[in-house]
Amino acid sequence: AVCRDHTGLYLGSSVVVYNGVFYPTILETYACREAPALASDLQVSYMIIASDCQGVVNDINQGTGGPHSAIIQEILGRRNMFTSVSFVHERRNFNFEAHNLAKLACNLQSGRHLWLGHPYNQHIVPMNITDNQ
Repeated sequence: AVCRDHTGLYLGSSVVVYNGVFYPTILETYACREAPALASDLQVSYMIIASDCQGVVNDINQGTGGPHSAIIQEILGRRNMFTSVSFVHERRNFNFEAHNLAKLACNLQSGRHLWLGHPYNQHIVPMNITDNQ
C-alpha cells in the first residue's frame, strides 16, 4: 500500500509479507485490507483505494465475497472507521508503485513493514508523483 495526499506527496507505504500465499486475487485482497491500516497509521480519514484487480474492487463495492469473503467482510467492517472510503479500479500501468513495492517485498521477512514520511527507496516509490511528469 502506498499513501499520498491530494497533491501527490508521499505520506507513507507498507507491505505485509505472507509465506505460502501465491494466489494473486487473495494477495490483492490482502493489499486492499492493508490500505486502511496504513491510512489509520497516518491518521488519514478520507481515502481512495485503487487496485488493478477489477474483481476484488467489485467484490468490495458490492459486498460479495467469493473465495476471499472473510477478508472482504473485514475490509467492509473497517470502512466505518473513516469519514470517506472509496475503492476504485486502476489500470495496471498506472499502479506501478504498488508493483515495485511488491517486488521489494519478495526480499523481506514475513510480517508487516512500514515506512512513514520517507519511502524505503525513492526509485521504487518517489516522494512526489507530480515531479515525474
